[in-house]
Amino acid sequence: MDYNQMLDQLRSGELNQFIVTAKEFSDFYNVWRDYPYQNAITATAERGGIITYTAKNDEAS
Repeated sequence: MDYNQMLDQLRSGELNQFIVTAKEFSDFYNVWRDYPYQNAITATAERGGIITYTAKNDEAS
């Protein structure tokens, strides 16, 4: 899975959201820690280790 591409697509609006499971998180985190636009993305953790990533809504700020 190309997490860098998915993050870019999320930031640009091509994707509304994507989900990372606990099993995938280690691989995802290797990309996330170096992603230069972390401030444009928000995450919501759910039970069972599921994290939903979405673009931040600037209108709310």
